[in-house]
Amino acid sequence: MTDDTLSAEHAPFIESGTGAAALVLAYTRNAFIGDERRGLGSGATLVGRGAPLFPRVALDDARLSRGHARIEHVGGTWFVEDLGSHNGTRLNGRPLTGREPLAWGDVLRMGDTLFVFAEASEAPNDDQRIDGLVGRSAALTRLHRDLARAARHEQSVLILGETGTGKEVVARALHELSGRAGPFIALNCGGVAESVLDSELFGHVRGAFTGAAASRDGLLREAHGGTLFLDELGEMPPMLQVKLLRVLETRRVRALGGTQEVPIDVRVLAATHRDLVSQVNEAAFRADLYARLVQWRLLLPPLRERREDIAPLARHLLGRLKAEARPVDVGLAEALLLHDWPLNVRGLLNVLSIAVIASDGGPLKLGTQVAHELEAERRMLAARPPAPPSAEDGASQPPAPRPPRAVESSPQELETHLRAHQGKVAEVARHLGCSRQQVYRWIEDFGLELDHYRAPPPRLS
Repeated sequence: MTDDTLSAEHAPFIESGTGAAALVLAYTRNAFIGDERRGLGSGATLVGRGAPLFPRVALDDARLSRGHARIEHVGGTWFVEDLGSHNGTRLNGRPLTGREPLAWGDVLRMGDTLFVFAEASEAPNDDQRIDGLVGRSAALTRLHRDLARAARHEQSVLILGETGTGKEVVARALHELSGRAGPFIALNCGGVAESVLDSELFGHVRGAFTGAAASRDGLLREAHGGTLFLDELGEMPPMLQVKLLRVLETRRVRALGGTQEVPIDVRVLAATHRDLVSQVNEAAFRADLYARLVQWRLLLPPLRERREDIAPLARHLLGRLKAEARPVDVGLAEALLLHDWPLNVRGLLNVLSIAVIASDGGPLKLGTQVAHELEAERRMLAARPPAPPSAEDGASQPPAPRPPRAVESSPQELETHLRAHQGKVAEVARHLGCSRQQVYRWIEDFGLELDHYRAPPPRLS
């Protein structure tokens, strides 16, 4: 196909949960895009300059060829293929060669335009939207649905997620949607001495300890009629776990040094970034308290598992930094979309803040300071232990890419996996628990030819 021809199919939008896919426009014309996506049909979709794929944003990037690349679904697998474009196509930061399979979260660069290949999803209903959770990825849509379902009940909820995924935002939304008339009160259990945490939670009577000049109700009583949110619950000392369990079972609280129990009406929400099941197995967390709290579980997806939300999040955060009108260089945009974000939204805000300060009022670029921070975060991610089951468990296939871990591979091991997965780098990376980029580096380092392991791709008749 040459630049003189263009045939863009009008693919219908397909509901999520069935393996349906969407092409999300993340960046073009020096700006992140908020919410532009195209459902991909069962045939081939051609992408190029002038293709009528998105209703509100035209593909008029001068570095896009008119017939740039094709995305198609064949034999249960999605493929992307460059069509001899003038400036080429990049898949996850490297040049696309031939026809390659796609997985959720893959980042495509065509000219100076960036796309994310994603699981199809519908925008959440107005009554399911949560202020502070930006995006409409399938993972976030499922979270909206599950949160709205839990809000109608009184049971305790355990909110699980990495740092920066918005656990307190979700807890506040649960309280607001529940209709409880009392206050929302939050307490971080980490980094607080046991005696202080005891008094904060349960209260104390005058003279209960040195310095207790007056009585205090404690947060459990202050939250009467409302919601108490216990963040970093995994840090709670064992003796206080016993006291909290009794309060949850009896709905009565006794102040430190007191003799009377006071009835309370409190919904308790708890959150942690720790693997509580492992803590229970190691006797670091009480199994009975775990069972009492996990009457509903909300698992917040990390940013790397909802990569299509990075662009609207970046727009939102740049607004907070009063830099929403600043041009964004394509190199920075691509680096942010490809980064695995161990600190999630907090990390994205930090990097954007560095870019704003470093730019001195000009376009935001991938400068030395930004690159240094991204590398620091990559080292954080490499040092992490293997993650517990992710928010994508139970989602439709293909799954989101898993976070990389510090692994090594021999030529023999890599060849075994390449043969077993017919040269599909995405599947090899998921099996080894590393990034696709790492697999490609090994292939280059070991002098292997990827085409040697690939089965001939099926063709449409």
